Amino acid sequence: MNRLLALSFACAVVLPLAAENVCEQGKAALQRSEYDKAVQLLEGCITQQPNSAEWHYWLGDAYGSQAQSASMFSAFSLATKAKEQLDIAVRLDPNHIPARFGMLQFYLFAPSVAGGSESKAIEQANEIKKRDSFQGHRAWAIIYSHQKKTDLMRKEYVDALHEQPNSAKAHSFYANLLLLDKNYKGAVDEYETALKLDASYMPPMFRLGQVAALSGINLPHGEEMLKKYLVYIPKADEPPLSRAHYWLGMIYEKQGRKAEAKQSYAASLKLNPKQKDVSEAMKRVS
Repeated sequence: MNRLLALSFACAVVLPLAAENVCEQGKAALQRSEYDKAVQLLEGCITQQPNSAEWHYWLGDAYGSQAQSASMFSAFSLATKAKEQLDIAVRLDPNHIPARFGMLQFYLFAPSVAGGSESKAIEQANEIKKRDSFQGHRAWAIIYSHQKKTDLMRKEYVDALHEQPNSAKAHSFYANLLLLDKNYKGAVDEYETALKLDASYMPPMFRLGQVAALSGINLPHGEEMLKKYLVYIPKADEPPLSRAHYWLGMIYEKQGRKAEAKQSYAASLKLNPKQKDVSEAMKRVS
């Protein structure tokens, strides 16, 4: 009897761990752009953890990623599947902000025949803002960008910074606007401010490396920042490691360190083979 109890307990421990392993493998496959494999693994994950909003969100993300490179007919079906999974995630956890962002983007970019609706995207933006003021500004910035209302889009990030001057995220996202404008000095100042406010918030490190690679200014500091970012595991809404390897490769290339540049580009392509700019960079140093 004791042996049976022990065996039952062991199974209760091992099965959840096995399920979590499958889920993490699916997430990793998605981040490597291995979409078919990610879907297969995450579908298996959901059968074992059907009440997890997080994993329904990731499966929705995987279906959505598949849809982007599928035929028109298949894309419609996959987009519908993605929306279904995001719907489930939000029902299971109304405060799951990434799932709500997924819903917002579906409604904003899907054609109306497939369920797209700007008014429903706005509903999601408002729901996000109720739960997180900063993320609400981000949500509205996406909507204004889609509407080509650039001034209003920029105002959202400025307002977020004014509302939360001690927020590392607010400074970092405002810096992203400056980076788009090629205002490299302004962007660097904002990213550095973000790191001073919260040294554990890693995206500014990535961006400082990116700025160095693009501008050719302070390359050693950019290299240092990217190397620190590369020992970090990014969250779903943070820059992927494949891009960190790419920008590090560009820094090496600008320094004339071709062998190291080639190694970094290869590491980037290993994580995500579907990067045209990295493939072109690899040709330059090969």
